[in-house]
Amino acid sequence: MKDEKTNDICYGRNPVLTLLDVAPDRCHKILISESISKRLADEIYDKARRLSVPVSRVKQQALDRITDGASHQGVLAYTVKGKLGDLSQLLDKIFQAKGNALVIIADKIKDPHNLGAIIRSAEVFGALGVIFPKRNSAYPNSTVHKTSAGASLRIMTIAVSNLAKSIKELQEKGVWVVGLDHRAHRFIWDEPSLGGKLALVVGSEEAGISPIVAKTCDDIRSIPMLGKTGSLNASVAASIGMYEWLRCCNKGKSQKSR
Repeated sequence: MKDEKTNDICYGRNPVLTLLDVAPDRCHKILISESISKRLADEIYDKARRLSVPVSRVKQQALDRITDGASHQGVLAYTVKGKLGDLSQLLDKIFQAKGNALVIIADKIKDPHNLGAIIRSAEVFGALGVIFPKRNSAYPNSTVHKTSAGASLRIMTIAVSNLAKSIKELQEKGVWVVGLDHRAHRFIWDEPSLGGKLALVVGSEEAGISPIVAKTCDDIRSIPMLGKTGSLNASVAASIGMYEWLRCCNKGKSQKSR
């Protein structure tokens, strides 16, 4: 049985090098065999380092398994189907937005099912885009596309090298950045409300929001929980936060219509 990522790979010396030259934004991660020449390894490492694409050395058998024995020449890249957006494009959309704008920041969500569910909710609630790190994160692959019911192909998805730096760029555009953490003392419905131009940060179940990202946030909020489980699934927590943003944005409208 083929590895589930087989439909999202590019292999062979020239294809992978071309991918890095022509469409580096589609390159998630590169695997190179321990047995390839030093010259080729150095060439790939140099290109990948400049583009912030992670590279791992693996045994030849691992590449044989992933490619079902195809002629990979000791080089394989995991790729993203479709073109990722650019942060500058998202910043332009935020600037052009009148009043309310929502952005989701997925901090090291490694499960593609969770990322897909987050993207699906983001599209449903009208978010302008979903930002995630290039390293230690799931990428929009076939699993994400399926879990998101195709929303990952309709909403802007952006991979960045430095989440903290990207958050600061959002803040410079007047975006309020709020992280979700079940340990926070302030709830999502506390004042000030979550309406307006908002970036909502959600972390992984295992570690939550990383310390450096949490420090960059303007505020940290929690979702009240009465049970003993301790925390919500990342995609569920993100959806609740998105709903609260939408509710706050429409609160004034509903009052005026009465």
